[in-house]
Amino acid sequence: MSRTLSSRICLALTLLVGLTGCWNRKEIESLGFVIAAGIDPARQGYLFSTQVVNTDAMSKNKSEKTPPYFVYTSTGETIFDAVRKATHTSPNKLFWSHTKMLILSEKTAKQGIKHVLEFFSRDAEERRHFLLAVTPGLAEDVLKADVKTKKIPTLALLELMELYRASSTAPRTTLNDFLRMYQSSTGILLPVVKIIRDQAGKQSYYLAGSAAFRKDTLATYLTPIQTRGVLWVLGKVKSGIIVAKCPGTSGDAPENRVSFEVFKAKSDIKAEKREGRFLLKVTIEESGNLAEASCSHNEIDPKPMHTWEAIKKEKIEAEIKEAIAKAKEAKTDVFGFGEVIHRAYPQDWKKISKQWDDMFPTLNVQVSVETKVTSSALLQRVGGK
Repeated sequence: MSRTLSSRICLALTLLVGLTGCWNRKEIESLGFVIAAGIDPARQGYLFSTQVVNTDAMSKNKSEKTPPYFVYTSTGETIFDAVRKATHTSPNKLFWSHTKMLILSEKTAKQGIKHVLEFFSRDAEERRHFLLAVTPGLAEDVLKADVKTKKIPTLALLELMELYRASSTAPRTTLNDFLRMYQSSTGILLPVVKIIRDQAGKQSYYLAGSAAFRKDTLATYLTPIQTRGVLWVLGKVKSGIIVAKCPGTSGDAPENRVSFEVFKAKSDIKAEKREGRFLLKVTIEESGNLAEASCSHNEIDPKPMHTWEAIKKEKIEAEIKEAIAKAKEAKTDVFGFGEVIHRAYPQDWKKISKQWDDMFPTLNVQVSVETKVTSSALLQRVGGK
Protein backbone atom coordinates (compact mmCIF):
# COMPACT_ATOMS: atom_id res chain seq x y z
CA MET A 1 0.00 0.00 0.00
CA SER A 2 1.43 3.40 -1.00
CA ARG A 3 2.07 6.08 1.58
CA THR A 4 -0.39 8.40 -0.22
CA LEU A 5 -3.23 5.84 -0.05
CA SER A 6 -2.51 5.11 3.61
CA SER A 7 -2.71 8.80 4.39
CA ARG A 8 -6.05 9.12 2.59
CA ILE A 9 -7.58 6.17 4.53
CA CYS A 10 -6.41 7.56 7.85
CA LEU A 11 -7.89 10.94 6.98
CA ALA A 12 -11.22 9.37 5.98
CA LEU A 13 -11.45 7.37 9.22
CA THR A 14 -10.67 10.49 11.24
CA LEU A 15 -13.44 12.42 9.52
CA LEU A 16 -15.92 9.58 10.03
CA VAL A 17 -15.21 9.45 13.76
CA GLY A 18 -15.78 13.15 14.01
CA LEU A 19 -19.04 12.95 12.11
CA THR A 20 -20.53 10.08 14.14
CA GLY A 21 -19.66 11.28 17.63
CA CYS A 22 -23.14 12.66 18.47
CA TRP A 23 -25.37 10.88 15.98
CA ASN A 24 -27.80 9.74 18.67
CA ARG A 25 -27.67 12.79 20.91
CA LYS A 26 -30.99 13.67 22.53
CA GLU A 27 -31.80 16.98 24.19
CA ILE A 28 -32.88 16.40 27.80
CA GLU A 29 -35.87 18.72 27.41
CA SER A 30 -37.31 16.47 24.70
CA LEU A 31 -37.16 13.28 26.74
CA GLY A 32 -39.53 11.71 29.22
CA PHE A 33 -37.39 9.73 31.68
CA VAL A 34 -39.30 6.59 32.63
CA ILE A 35 -38.53 5.72 36.25
CA ALA A 36 -41.01 2.82 36.47
CA ALA A 37 -43.58 0.99 34.37
CA GLY A 38 -46.56 -1.26 35.02
CA ILE A 39 -48.37 -3.87 32.96
CA ASP A 40 -52.01 -4.92 33.36
CA PRO A 41 -54.17 -7.03 31.02
CA ALA A 42 -56.63 -5.12 28.85
CA ARG A 43 -59.65 -6.25 26.85
CA GLN A 44 -57.47 -6.60 23.78
CA GLY A 45 -53.82 -6.75 24.77
CA TYR A 46 -52.24 -4.74 27.58
CA LEU A 47 -52.69 -1.60 29.63
CA PHE A 48 -49.25 -0.03 29.89
CA SER A 49 -48.49 2.59 32.57
CA THR A 50 -45.35 4.68 32.91
CA GLN A 51 -44.16 6.85 35.78
CA VAL A 52 -42.18 9.65 34.17
CA VAL A 53 -39.97 12.18 35.94
CA ASN A 54 -41.05 15.79 35.57
CA THR A 55 -37.74 17.46 34.71
CA ASP A 56 -39.26 20.91 35.30
CA ALA A 57 -39.76 19.96 38.96
CA MET A 58 -36.02 19.38 39.27
CA SER A 59 -35.13 22.99 38.46
CA LYS A 60 -34.24 25.56 41.11
CA ASN A 61 -37.11 27.81 40.09
CA LYS A 62 -39.75 25.11 40.50
CA SER A 63 -43.08 25.87 42.13
CA GLU A 64 -44.16 23.94 45.21
CA LYS A 65 -47.21 22.84 43.25
CA THR A 66 -45.11 21.38 40.44
CA PRO A 67 -45.61 17.59 40.51
CA PRO A 68 -42.33 15.61 40.56
CA TYR A 69 -43.71 12.99 38.20
CA PHE A 70 -46.49 12.11 35.77
CA VAL A 71 -48.20 8.79 35.08
CA TYR A 72 -49.22 8.05 31.51
CA THR A 73 -51.29 5.09 30.34
CA SER A 74 -51.86 3.51 26.95
CA THR A 75 -53.24 0.27 25.55
CA GLY A 76 -51.97 -1.95 22.77
CA GLU A 77 -52.24 -5.42 21.34
CA THR A 78 -48.56 -5.97 22.26
CA ILE A 79 -46.22 -4.25 24.70
CA PHE A 80 -44.38 -2.56 21.85
CA ASP A 81 -47.69 -1.37 20.44
CA ALA A 82 -48.68 0.05 23.82
CA VAL A 83 -45.29 1.74 24.26
CA ARG A 84 -45.55 3.42 20.89
CA LYS A 85 -49.10 4.56 21.64
CA ALA A 86 -47.83 6.10 24.89
CA THR A 87 -46.42 8.88 22.73
CA HIS A 88 -50.04 9.91 22.12
CA THR A 89 -50.38 10.82 25.80
CA SER A 90 -46.83 11.81 26.76
CA PRO A 91 -45.61 15.14 25.37
CA ASN A 92 -42.02 13.83 25.32
CA LYS A 93 -40.37 10.79 23.84
CA LEU A 94 -40.08 8.07 26.46
CA PHE A 95 -36.50 7.33 27.44
CA TRP A 96 -35.84 4.00 29.17
CA SER A 97 -32.21 4.03 30.25
CA HIS A 98 -33.08 5.20 33.79
CA THR A 99 -35.92 2.74 34.45
CA LYS A 100 -35.69 1.27 37.96
CA MET A 101 -38.68 -1.07 38.22
CA LEU A 102 -41.37 -2.93 36.30
CA ILE A 103 -44.58 -3.83 38.16
CA LEU A 104 -46.63 -6.80 36.92
CA SER A 105 -50.22 -7.31 38.03
CA GLU A 106 -51.31 -10.70 39.35
CA LYS A 107 -53.53 -11.28 36.30
CA THR A 108 -50.60 -10.55 33.99
CA ALA A 109 -48.33 -12.88 35.97
CA LYS A 110 -50.87 -15.72 35.82
CA GLN A 111 -51.00 -15.44 32.03
CA GLY A 112 -47.22 -15.83 31.70
CA ILE A 113 -44.67 -13.01 31.55
CA LYS A 114 -42.01 -14.26 29.13
CA HIS A 115 -43.68 -12.72 26.09
CA VAL A 116 -44.47 -9.60 28.15
CA LEU A 117 -40.77 -9.09 28.90
CA GLU A 118 -39.76 -9.76 25.31
CA PHE A 119 -39.82 -6.07 24.39
CA PHE A 120 -37.62 -5.05 27.32
CA SER A 121 -35.04 -7.73 26.58
CA ARG A 122 -34.68 -6.57 22.97
CA ASP A 123 -34.99 -2.79 23.16
CA ALA A 124 -31.65 -1.05 22.61
CA GLU A 125 -32.41 1.80 25.03
CA GLU A 126 -33.58 -0.49 27.82
CA ARG A 127 -31.13 -1.77 30.39
CA ARG A 128 -31.75 -5.16 31.96
CA HIS A 129 -30.83 -4.36 35.54
CA PHE A 130 -34.21 -2.90 36.57
CA LEU A 131 -36.18 -4.74 39.24
CA LEU A 132 -39.29 -6.85 38.71
CA ALA A 133 -42.21 -7.02 41.16
CA VAL A 134 -45.77 -8.37 41.34
CA THR A 135 -48.86 -6.73 42.80
CA PRO A 136 -52.13 -8.53 43.62
CA GLY A 137 -54.09 -5.56 42.30
CA LEU A 138 -53.46 -3.29 39.33
CA ALA A 139 -49.94 -2.22 38.42
CA GLU A 140 -51.41 1.11 37.33
CA ASP A 141 -52.64 1.72 40.89
CA VAL A 142 -49.15 1.12 42.31
CA LEU A 143 -47.71 3.79 40.03
CA LYS A 144 -50.54 6.22 40.73
CA ALA A 145 -50.58 5.66 44.51
CA ASP A 146 -50.58 8.93 46.44
CA VAL A 147 -47.74 7.90 48.72
CA LYS A 148 -46.66 10.47 51.31
CA THR A 149 -43.10 11.19 50.20
CA LYS A 150 -41.05 14.13 49.03
CA LYS A 151 -39.47 11.88 46.43
CA ILE A 152 -40.80 10.10 43.39
CA PRO A 153 -42.86 7.13 44.73
CA THR A 154 -40.75 4.56 42.88
CA LEU A 155 -37.61 5.77 44.65
CA ALA A 156 -39.39 5.45 47.99
CA LEU A 157 -40.42 1.89 47.02
CA LEU A 158 -36.82 1.07 46.13
CA GLU A 159 -35.67 2.29 49.53
CA LEU A 160 -38.35 0.15 51.17
CA MET A 161 -37.08 -2.89 49.26
CA GLU A 162 -33.58 -2.26 50.56
CA LEU A 163 -34.93 -2.20 54.11
CA TYR A 164 -36.70 -5.50 53.54
CA ARG A 165 -33.48 -6.97 52.16
CA ALA A 166 -31.94 -6.17 55.53
CA SER A 167 -34.50 -8.49 57.12
CA SER A 168 -34.09 -11.04 54.30
CA THR A 169 -37.85 -11.36 53.81
CA ALA A 170 -38.07 -10.16 50.20
CA PRO A 171 -36.14 -11.21 47.10
CA ARG A 172 -34.37 -8.90 44.69
CA THR A 173 -34.81 -9.99 41.07
CA THR A 174 -33.82 -8.06 37.95
CA LEU A 175 -34.79 -8.65 34.33
CA ASN A 176 -31.35 -10.19 33.79
CA ASP A 177 -31.98 -12.59 36.68
CA PHE A 178 -35.30 -13.61 35.17
CA LEU A 179 -33.85 -14.23 31.70
CA ARG A 180 -31.04 -16.34 33.18
CA MET A 181 -33.25 -18.45 35.46
CA TYR A 182 -35.93 -18.90 32.81
CA GLN A 183 -33.49 -21.05 30.85
CA SER A 184 -32.98 -23.32 33.89
CA SER A 185 -35.23 -25.51 36.04
CA THR A 186 -35.17 -22.99 38.91
CA GLY A 187 -38.41 -21.25 39.82
CA ILE A 188 -38.30 -17.48 40.01
CA LEU A 189 -39.16 -15.34 43.05
CA LEU A 190 -40.40 -11.76 42.68
CA PRO A 191 -41.25 -9.38 45.55
CA VAL A 192 -44.94 -8.64 46.14
CA VAL A 193 -45.94 -4.98 46.42
CA LYS A 194 -49.21 -3.93 48.05
CA ILE A 195 -50.85 -0.58 48.72
CA ILE A 196 -52.13 -0.15 52.26
CA ARG A 197 -53.78 2.70 54.17
CA ASP A 198 -53.00 3.85 57.69
CA GLN A 199 -55.57 4.94 60.24
CA ALA A 200 -55.64 8.39 58.69
CA GLY A 201 -56.42 6.90 55.29
CA LYS A 202 -53.04 7.77 53.76
CA GLN A 203 -51.55 5.37 51.26
CA SER A 204 -48.19 3.64 51.65
CA TYR A 205 -46.34 0.70 50.12
CA TYR A 206 -46.00 -2.67 51.81
CA LEU A 207 -43.91 -5.67 50.76
CA ALA A 208 -45.84 -8.88 51.39
CA GLY A 209 -43.36 -11.69 50.82
CA SER A 210 -42.83 -13.04 47.32
CA ALA A 211 -44.51 -14.48 44.24
CA ALA A 212 -43.17 -17.88 43.15
CA PHE A 213 -43.21 -18.70 39.45
CA ARG A 214 -43.19 -22.00 37.58
CA LYS A 215 -41.21 -21.03 34.48
CA ASP A 216 -42.88 -17.70 33.61
CA THR A 217 -46.28 -18.26 35.24
CA LEU A 218 -47.28 -17.26 38.77
CA ALA A 219 -47.73 -20.45 40.80
CA THR A 220 -48.21 -19.30 44.40
CA TYR A 221 -47.45 -16.64 47.01
CA LEU A 222 -44.95 -17.05 49.85
CA THR A 223 -45.20 -15.25 53.17
CA PRO A 224 -42.21 -13.16 54.33
CA ILE A 225 -41.07 -16.02 56.60
CA GLN A 226 -41.47 -18.61 53.82
CA THR A 227 -39.53 -16.27 51.55
CA ARG A 228 -36.69 -16.17 54.07
CA GLY A 229 -36.86 -19.95 54.19
CA VAL A 230 -36.00 -19.96 50.48
CA LEU A 231 -33.28 -17.34 50.91
CA TRP A 232 -31.63 -19.44 53.66
CA VAL A 233 -31.20 -22.26 51.13
CA LEU A 234 -30.02 -19.92 48.37
CA GLY A 235 -27.40 -18.40 50.68
CA LYS A 236 -28.95 -14.95 50.34
CA VAL A 237 -29.73 -14.25 53.99
CA LYS A 238 -27.27 -11.55 55.03
CA SER A 239 -29.03 -10.14 58.06
CA GLY A 240 -32.35 -10.23 59.87
CA ILE A 241 -34.20 -10.79 63.12
CA ILE A 242 -35.34 -14.24 64.27
CA VAL A 243 -38.10 -14.25 66.89
CA ALA A 244 -38.70 -17.45 68.84
CA LYS A 245 -40.44 -18.64 71.97
CA CYS A 246 -38.54 -18.73 75.23
CA PRO A 247 -38.01 -22.22 76.67
CA GLY A 248 -40.34 -23.26 79.47
CA THR A 249 -42.91 -20.53 78.79
CA SER A 250 -46.52 -20.69 77.68
CA GLY A 251 -48.70 -18.17 75.94
CA ASP A 252 -47.91 -15.55 73.30
CA ALA A 253 -47.09 -12.64 75.61
CA PRO A 254 -44.16 -10.45 74.43
CA GLU A 255 -42.16 -11.31 77.56
CA ASN A 256 -42.18 -14.95 76.43
CA ARG A 257 -40.30 -14.13 73.23
CA VAL A 258 -36.62 -14.00 72.39
CA SER A 259 -34.98 -12.16 69.48
CA PHE A 260 -31.79 -13.08 67.64
CA GLU A 261 -29.93 -10.87 65.20
CA VAL A 262 -28.39 -12.55 62.16
CA PHE A 263 -24.87 -11.37 61.34
CA LYS A 264 -23.96 -13.75 58.55
CA ALA A 265 -25.03 -17.04 57.02
CA LYS A 266 -23.95 -19.34 54.23
CA SER A 267 -25.48 -22.32 52.50
CA ASP A 268 -24.20 -25.48 50.89
CA ILE A 269 -26.31 -27.86 48.78
CA LYS A 270 -25.18 -31.30 47.70
CA ALA A 271 -26.95 -34.02 45.75
CA GLU A 272 -26.57 -37.74 46.37
CA LYS A 273 -28.06 -40.71 44.57
CA ARG A 274 -29.25 -43.59 46.72
CA GLU A 275 -30.97 -46.65 45.33
CA GLY A 276 -32.01 -44.79 42.22
CA ARG A 277 -33.41 -41.80 44.08
CA PHE A 278 -31.90 -38.39 44.73
CA LEU A 279 -31.25 -36.93 48.15
CA LEU A 280 -30.55 -33.21 48.55
CA LYS A 281 -28.50 -32.23 51.58
CA VAL A 282 -28.84 -28.58 52.62
CA THR A 283 -26.38 -27.28 55.22
CA ILE A 284 -26.78 -23.81 56.74
CA GLU A 285 -24.14 -22.11 58.88
CA GLU A 286 -25.36 -19.03 60.71
CA SER A 287 -23.95 -16.74 63.37
CA GLY A 288 -25.38 -13.78 65.25
CA ASN A 289 -26.14 -12.46 68.69
CA LEU A 290 -28.86 -12.66 71.29
CA ALA A 291 -30.52 -9.29 70.86
CA GLU A 292 -33.41 -9.51 73.33
CA ALA A 293 -34.49 -12.06 75.91
CA SER A 294 -36.64 -10.71 78.73
CA CYS A 295 -37.16 -14.27 79.93
CA SER A 296 -33.42 -14.70 80.63
CA HIS A 297 -32.24 -14.24 84.25
CA ASN A 298 -28.55 -15.06 83.91
CA GLU A 299 -27.04 -13.28 80.92
CA ILE A 300 -23.40 -13.61 82.01
CA ASP A 301 -23.44 -17.42 82.33
CA PRO A 302 -22.09 -18.94 79.06
CA LYS A 303 -23.95 -22.23 79.55
CA PRO A 304 -27.37 -20.93 78.41
CA MET A 305 -25.78 -19.94 75.08
CA HIS A 306 -26.10 -23.55 73.96
CA THR A 307 -29.80 -23.37 74.76
CA TRP A 308 -30.22 -20.20 72.70
CA GLU A 309 -28.33 -21.76 69.78
CA ALA A 310 -30.63 -24.78 69.88
CA ILE A 311 -33.71 -22.53 69.84
CA LYS A 312 -32.38 -20.53 66.89
CA LYS A 313 -31.42 -23.72 65.03
CA GLU A 314 -34.94 -25.11 65.43
CA LYS A 315 -36.49 -21.86 64.20
CA ILE A 316 -34.32 -21.67 61.06
CA GLU A 317 -34.99 -25.32 60.24
CA ALA A 318 -38.73 -24.70 60.62
CA GLU A 319 -38.60 -21.73 58.22
CA ILE A 320 -36.76 -23.78 55.60
CA LYS A 321 -39.03 -26.81 55.90
CA GLU A 322 -42.13 -24.62 55.67
CA ALA A 323 -40.77 -23.02 52.48
CA ILE A 324 -39.93 -26.42 50.97
CA ALA A 325 -43.43 -27.72 51.71
CA LYS A 326 -45.02 -24.65 50.10
CA ALA A 327 -42.82 -24.90 47.00
CA LYS A 328 -43.52 -28.61 46.61
CA GLU A 329 -47.24 -27.95 46.85
CA ALA A 330 -46.94 -25.46 43.98
CA LYS A 331 -44.51 -27.65 42.02
CA THR A 332 -41.93 -24.90 41.63
CA ASP A 333 -38.27 -25.52 42.46
CA VAL A 334 -37.35 -22.05 43.70
CA PHE A 335 -34.30 -23.52 45.50
CA GLY A 336 -32.45 -24.62 42.37
CA PHE A 337 -32.28 -28.26 43.51
CA GLY A 338 -32.69 -29.41 39.92
CA GLU A 339 -29.61 -27.47 38.84
CA VAL A 340 -27.61 -29.05 41.69
CA ILE A 341 -28.55 -32.50 40.36
CA HIS A 342 -27.78 -31.30 36.83
CA ARG A 343 -24.21 -30.40 37.81
CA ALA A 344 -23.60 -33.51 39.91
CA TYR A 345 -25.30 -36.06 37.66
CA PRO A 346 -25.52 -34.60 34.13
CA GLN A 347 -26.39 -37.90 32.43
CA ASP A 348 -29.22 -38.61 34.86
CA TRP A 349 -30.49 -35.07 34.49
CA LYS A 350 -30.95 -35.55 30.74
CA LYS A 351 -33.39 -38.35 31.52
CA ILE A 352 -35.43 -36.55 34.20
CA SER A 353 -35.27 -32.86 33.27
CA LYS A 354 -38.56 -32.86 31.36
CA GLN A 355 -40.38 -34.49 34.28
CA TRP A 356 -38.74 -32.35 36.95
CA ASP A 357 -41.88 -30.38 37.86
CA ASP A 358 -43.61 -33.65 38.75
CA MET A 359 -40.56 -35.17 40.44
CA PHE A 360 -39.71 -32.16 42.60
CA PRO A 361 -42.63 -32.63 45.06
CA THR A 362 -41.36 -36.16 45.85
CA LEU A 363 -37.75 -35.08 46.35
CA ASN A 364 -36.12 -36.05 49.64
CA VAL A 365 -34.48 -32.98 51.21
CA GLN A 366 -32.34 -33.17 54.34
CA VAL A 367 -31.85 -29.89 56.24
CA SER A 368 -28.99 -29.38 58.68
CA VAL A 369 -28.48 -26.06 60.49
CA GLU A 370 -25.49 -25.00 62.56
CA THR A 371 -25.93 -21.82 64.58
CA LYS A 372 -23.68 -19.79 66.82
CA VAL A 373 -24.49 -17.05 69.31
CA THR A 374 -21.37 -14.89 69.29
CA SER A 375 -22.48 -12.57 72.11
CA SER A 376 -25.46 -11.86 74.34
CA ALA A 377 -25.60 -8.15 73.46
CA LEU A 378 -27.30 -7.68 76.81
CA LEU A 379 -26.38 -5.62 79.84
CA GLN A 380 -24.38 -7.81 82.18
CA ARG A 381 -25.33 -7.79 85.79
CA VAL A 382 -22.48 -6.85 88.09
CA GLY A 383 -22.51 -8.01 91.70
CA GLY A 384 -26.00 -9.43 91.29
CA LYS A 385 -27.51 -6.00 90.56
